[in-house]
Amino acid sequence: MKKILVVLLAFMLIISVTGCGVNEKISEKAGEKIAEKIMSDAGGGDVDIDGDKVTIKGEDGQELTFGETDWPTSDLAKSIPEFKGGKIVTVMDMNDSVLISLEEASNKDFADYLDEIKQTFTEESYEMKSEEHITYGAKNDEGIGVMLTYTVDETLSITVQQTSE
Repeated sequence: MKKILVVLLAFMLIISVTGCGVNEKISEKAGEKIAEKIMSDAGGGDVDIDGDKVTIKGEDGQELTFGETDWPTSDLAKSIPEFKGGKIVTVMDMNDSVLISLEEASNKDFADYLDEIKQTFTEESYEMKSEEHITYGAKNDEGIGVMLTYTVDETLSITVQQTSE
């Protein structure tokens, strides 16, 4: 009789949980764990999936994080000013490079940001312009390189890379 009562209570608990969205969370977390296992087995590294954010830690200590939609906080990302306009679509953050992709970056916000970047990143600089896009690349005196690519559809790609030790 006790077993029947326990099973009945468990069944009622499951039914009540499905009504509050907890079932969705459980399914999401289970899916993340399965995906982590598959990716880990395929790549030989440690994979952690948290919502849209994926972190892969390689056996060599290299770490790759992507899927974030907030400005990155790594030391390398701190070597450039934060772009205040637009909407971050994704961030790929590794030990020696950072890629930030944005949409809805206005031409004025980009022009202001480019001026700010040009104040610090002056070595080996280059700039290319066409009707479709503007690209600027340079290094600073610490050996950190930056490349900005802005397109007329208001997308901006910011790449930061450690070029020398």
